[in-house]
Amino acid sequence: MSETPSPNARRSRLVALTAVVACVAATGGIGAWLLLGSDGDSKSCEGLLQDKHIHEALGDNYRVGMSCSEFGAAISKATVGPVPGQHSLQQAQAMKVVLIAVEDNLESTGGRLDPILSEPLAESLADYAADTDVMLGIGNADYVSNSLPSKPSWEDSDGVHMAVPRASLLRTVRAVSEEPTAYVVLRMAATRHAAEGLAAVERDTTGAELSAPPARNARTLGALDAVAADIRRDLGENQAPQWERDVFEGLTKKIPEPPSYSNAPVNHLVGSWQQTLLADGAKNSSTALEEQSADMVDAWGKALRLDSKVQSSLRKDALDSSYHSRSDTLRELD
Repeated sequence: MSETPSPNARRSRLVALTAVVACVAATGGIGAWLLLGSDGDSKSCEGLLQDKHIHEALGDNYRVGMSCSEFGAAISKATVGPVPGQHSLQQAQAMKVVLIAVEDNLESTGGRLDPILSEPLAESLADYAADTDVMLGIGNADYVSNSLPSKPSWEDSDGVHMAVPRASLLRTVRAVSEEPTAYVVLRMAATRHAAEGLAAVERDTTGAELSAPPARNARTLGALDAVAADIRRDLGENQAPQWERDVFEGLTKKIPEPPSYSNAPVNHLVGSWQQTLLADGAKNSSTALEEQSADMVDAWGKALRLDSKVQSSLRKDALDSSYHSRSDTLRELD
C-alpha cells in the first residue's frame, strides 16, 4: 500500500507547485497548466471521469471537462436526496455504480484515491449508513444476493437499498479514509446509525432483542477500527500520529452538552460517547475508538436502567464482537 503524505509534505508540495505555476506562466505556458487542472486532478480522478458508467450514473450532473472537485460535487448531487438517509431508486443505483467504478479504478492507482474526491465521496456514503452498516457488519442474504454489479438497487417495506460486495466497499472505504476528515465523516455516520439502533430498543426488552443491536454495532465499528489500524500501519510511526490526532479532533470538535435520553435518545448516546472519547484524550484515541461499541453500551444501559450484570455482559460481548470484526477485516485488507 502507498504511503499517505503528511500535512507538512502536502504543504511543501503546494509550495513546489506554486513555483511551477510561476515558471510555466513566465514561459508562456500557463494555458497548458490550466488545461491540466489546478485543483489536484490525479490519475484516479481522470480514470473515473472517463468511465462511461459514471457518465450514465451522474446523468445531468455530468459534463465534459469537469474538474475533480466539480466531479465530487456531482456525485453528491446524483446520490443524495433532500431527506437524510432516504433515496430514490435512481439515486441508490448511482451510488452503487460510483462505488463499483471507484473500486475498479483503485486497481490502476495502487489503491489511492484523489484526496479531493475523498470527502464528497465520504459524505455521500455517510447518507447510506443503513446500507453500509449491513455490508460492513453482520450482513444478510438480501444484501449478498443484490451485491453483484448486474443487480440493481431495490425497494422493500423498509425503503430503498443498494449493495456492493463487502470487499469492494471495504477497499473503497479504506482509500477514502486516508483523508482523516473523510474518515471522521464515515465514523460519525456509523456512530449515529448505531445510536439509532440502540434507541429503537424499548425499555424492559430482554433476550436477543436486547443483545442484537449492540452486537450489530460492534461488527460495523470493528470494521472501521480495522480501516484505521491499516492506515496507521501504512503511514508509519512518523505520520500516523498526525492522522490519528486529526481524526480525534474531528470527532470531538464542538461537542454539545448531551440532552437527556428521554428527550433525545440518539443525540444523548452520540454526545455521551464523544465526551468519553474526549476524556480519554488524543494519545489514547485509537484504543478508545476500539472500545466505542462497549462505551455506547454503557451509556445506553444506564439510560435504560439495566441490571449491572446485564450491562457488564453486554459490554463484554460488544468488546469481543468488535475485536473479532477488527481482526477479520484486517486480514481482508492485507
